Amino acid sequence: MKKEKVPKILVINPILQSEFDKADKEFFLRKFGSSLEIEVESIDFGPASIESYYDEVLAAPFVVKKVIEAEKRGFDAVVINCFLNPGIHAARENVNIPVIGAGEAAILMALMIGEGFSIVDPGPRKYVSYVPPEQVRKMGVTAHFVSVRGAGVAVLDITKNLEKTTKMIGEQAKLAVEEDGADVVVLGCTGLVGLAPRLQGLINTPVIDPAVAALRMAEALCGMDLIPNRIAYPKPPEKKRKFPF
Repeated sequence: MKKEKVPKILVINPILQSEFDKADKEFFLRKFGSSLEIEVESIDFGPASIESYYDEVLAAPFVVKKVIEAEKRGFDAVVINCFLNPGIHAARENVNIPVIGAGEAAILMALMIGEGFSIVDPGPRKYVSYVPPEQVRKMGVTAHFVSVRGAGVAVLDITKNLEKTTKMIGEQAKLAVEEDGADVVVLGCTGLVGLAPRLQGLINTPVIDPAVAALRMAEALCGMDLIPNRIAYPKPPEKKRKFPF
């Protein structure tokens, strides 16, 4: 019997903080073992974190560049490791491998296990009041969207005091369930990777880790030989384009 090929996945951290790459890879390898071959890389130019539309736009071209290079390097799929999925549609137009966004994957997974989901984000309340809901609207799943809550923690401060961050996220997740009526909680940032099981135990409600959801989705799409449809994501027309790289 022919041994099934292990999917080779590139996880792109669409930020400048390359020190997160090693920690993320170690976590993913513990989580997925030998079922996936995983590499984690950050971008060369862009923002230190993604906490606004401005950050998202700055990161997008360099994410797309990495996705195109990933296909040429032999990767079977790419995960954009950010809840806002920067550059995802442009990337899909340019490659014939699955491109999965962490936020998109987490929201789709939430629909499979509950009727109403809440996004709990580490960010400030002003940010979370408009960015995640806009993503939900674009995906066409507002009927299942219960609420969004922010813990008031800057992304770059998440790991400075992980116990405090976990406590603050847990408090908002509990309120999302008890006050908003959510039956699934989606973590709104991949910087919270690995916290879902602990939070799930605290609130006794399913909690979805977007980074893990994206890798599971990548694994499934590779196993089913599914790639972006060219009707939905047509190749960009040939024309002159000038890049800074």
